[in-house]
Amino acid sequence: MINLRLFLRIIVPKKIRRYVKDTMEYLYRQFPGEIKVNDRHGLEVTQIYPKGKNLISILELATKEKLSAIELNKKTPIASIGTCFAEEFAFHMQSIGYNYIKEEKDKFAASANWGRVYTVPNLLQIVRYSTEDDFPVVVEESEKGWFDPLRETMGTPFFLNKKIAEEAIIKHRQASCRAFKKCSILIITVGQNEAWCDSSTNMIWARNPPENILETRRGEFSVKEFNFNENLMELRKVVNILKDINSEIKIIFTVSPVASYATFSDKDVISNSLVNKCILRAVVNELIASELSNLFFFPSFEIVLCDNPKNFRADNRHVKYSTVDRIFSLLENSTINN
Repeated sequence: MINLRLFLRIIVPKKIRRYVKDTMEYLYRQFPGEIKVNDRHGLEVTQIYPKGKNLISILELATKEKLSAIELNKKTPIASIGTCFAEEFAFHMQSIGYNYIKEEKDKFAASANWGRVYTVPNLLQIVRYSTEDDFPVVVEESEKGWFDPLRETMGTPFFLNKKIAEEAIIKHRQASCRAFKKCSILIITVGQNEAWCDSSTNMIWARNPPENILETRRGEFSVKEFNFNENLMELRKVVNILKDINSEIKIIFTVSPVASYATFSDKDVISNSLVNKCILRAVVNELIASELSNLFFFPSFEIVLCDNPKNFRADNRHVKYSTVDRIFSLLENSTINN
């Protein structure tokens, strides 16, 4: 008697077979079975990649263990700084009534009017200007008025003249310092790795300079991507300074899952964005591993990328046939000889 499986392979077209298998993955995902410990190798449940909808449960178990030293309640002073995803932390903490520090009005609900802080070197500048009395006060003039180039202009104000701008910047820096000193927990969201460097001041701008400044100061700006060692060194300085002014501070790092809007460093913004995310994720991992205490990680990036039922099979590791087809279709459509 002919094998039923072989018979179906003969009479059912390959495309239909693959579609049915991908469709069945939905059922496997909903019923992944019990979470088991691997007694043979002594592995805990969090050390074996979870199947189906168990993924979030296992990630939660692992995260609870990593954050076990964090005591967070509605009285705990908490602050956050970072990329646009840091806004989500700020809004969430305030919406559920936690003791979120607010030393300044801020469009993005942050603890001080930092705006969005995209890169590690820009973060270091903010921590330094908040704690060093002699850190230079830099102001620039655009068509909209005078502004602070070390903060994102989308959230920070423009001023009528240079003197008013400088006075406002000094006042902001005092508020920023208070926020860092008051918080027991600081959430830092890193997410981008490309910045505009000003050779005249050796400063990292928070955003790309306005067109009128690029026109009048030709040759003074360059776009830079920071390598692993540069990011690690700068982020370690951030931690050391914060611990010096606030010995009890606990820092939770997270990597923003939000991709880069654009890139000046590569032709492929999608791939380049992911490369930079991976650099930052590795940097945070290395920093936490090298420190003795009070540095933690929360997996925002992992939740978004790994919980992906559209592309992954029910084991959350292997790729669905439909996704394989898209991969090789892209390859074929991208080859020179096609």
